[in-house]
Amino acid sequence: MMIKDKQKSFINEDVKYFARLFGRATSSFLKINLIGQFAIAILCVATLMLIIMQTYPSGGGPVHTSGEAAVAVLFMQRPIAFGLTVISILASPFLLFSMGNKYVMFKTINRLIADKGEKLLFPILDKILSKVKEHQPELFRQGVDKTKLQLRILQEIRDSKQNKWLKKIITFGFKKVDLNEIDFKDENVSFSEIIKIKIIDQLKSISEPSRLFFWVILGINALIFVLTALKVI
Repeated sequence: MMIKDKQKSFINEDVKYFARLFGRATSSFLKINLIGQFAIAILCVATLMLIIMQTYPSGGGPVHTSGEAAVAVLFMQRPIAFGLTVISILASPFLLFSMGNKYVMFKTINRLIADKGEKLLFPILDKILSKVKEHQPELFRQGVDKTKLQLRILQEIRDSKQNKWLKKIITFGFKKVDLNEIDFKDENVSFSEIIKIKIIDQLKSISEPSRLFFWVILGINALIFVLTALKVI
């Protein structure tokens, strides 16, 4: 009875740890995107309005012309400023979302490794690898195309009921593993253990991420606004 209580306690602690870890990850992701996307929208709209005001100083603006004609006029009058603003409107939100996602994942991995939380990944990896081996044992044999094994494991990770951040972390680590380096001839070796250790080693190799990308993206947008205001571009 005491053993069962201890096991239940450990499971509850693991669940609480992952809940805190991924709660912080989601919070960081939302903060970066909500603040960043809002700032980008303000800077881009302000720059666009500035270009229109500078192009039509006497008022009126492009409201009395068609959309295509207005864009053509703005581009002809301020090709660099208008071109950079359009590129920024299209590219900045995507870059912020993509790099923000990567930053949060790397930060979460670093936190996980720092807390020795990689040990918590072992049971999850065991379950995933055991399921693959149970249904398709032939994929673990020597001579079989390891691309098939990789795709099957990745599919099993995606289909698992784990937290989405956890699946991203495991997928990231597994994709870094070269299955061709594993000797599948040795029957005394546990391939699952080797794959698990290699995944953890890949996660440990990730350095502490930086938020520099956030300030660079906002800085570029601010610079475009300032140069446009000064009519340098």
